[in-house]
Amino acid sequence: MPLKLIVTLIFLVSAGSIISQITPDTVNRTDNNGLKQGYWKKYDEDGLLKYIGYFKDDKPYGNFVYYYPDEIVKARSIFYNDGTKSITTTYHHSGKVMTEGFYTDKEKDSLWKYFNSEGLLLKEEFYRNKMKEGTWKTYYESGQVSDEITWRQDKKEGPWKQYFPDGKLKLEGQYANDEKQGEFRYYYQSGKIDIIGFYEASIRTGEWLYMDEKARVTRKEVYENGKLVKEQNFDNK
Repeated sequence: MPLKLIVTLIFLVSAGSIISQITPDTVNRTDNNGLKQGYWKKYDEDGLLKYIGYFKDDKPYGNFVYYYPDEIVKARSIFYNDGTKSITTTYHHSGKVMTEGFYTDKEKDSLWKYFNSEGLLLKEEFYRNKMKEGTWKTYYESGQVSDEITWRQDKKEGPWKQYFPDGKLKLEGQYANDEKQGEFRYYYQSGKIDIIGFYEASIRTGEWLYMDEKARVTRKEVYENGKLVKEQNFDNK
């Protein structure tokens, strides 16, 4: 079942029971130790509603709803695990989902998805132990992947690929320890190689070849320690 459907169902079921139990004298209470307890409605300095939700011993639990200044819903969160975790969905002002994902200790956790104002998926991210992890993807509006890159413990590590809108490969290379490393290839939309060369710790090294769509070399560059030391152009007429 999709995350946003789970969030909606949980919110609707529990919201009804919460509202039915609320009376004016049970709003914004603190106990003898100054800890927030029960149902709260928070307003900003201008008297505009910011959020409604429940606290237990000063920790959020259950459903929270956050608002734009005109009281259009801005976000919904479901807190659990003693308030340390939440499932959160944010919304464009139109009501369309903007983001959905998890928080742990107020940090992004697990899978996060981002949508444009039309509801189309823009990108996916993944976090583990408060760090970037796994394959991150961005998308064209068609739904085709435009970019995918691999993270490991907050550093780029592994394949990096970019695609043309029709799904054909545009670029392929590797990262190691957050640096471009090894052979990189750039492609024409036809699939022919456009540029090929090597990086060492994100610095160009050795020969870089530029080619036309007939696979003929049109330019050659040679790099040493990141500096261009030799260049040559070829006339293939």
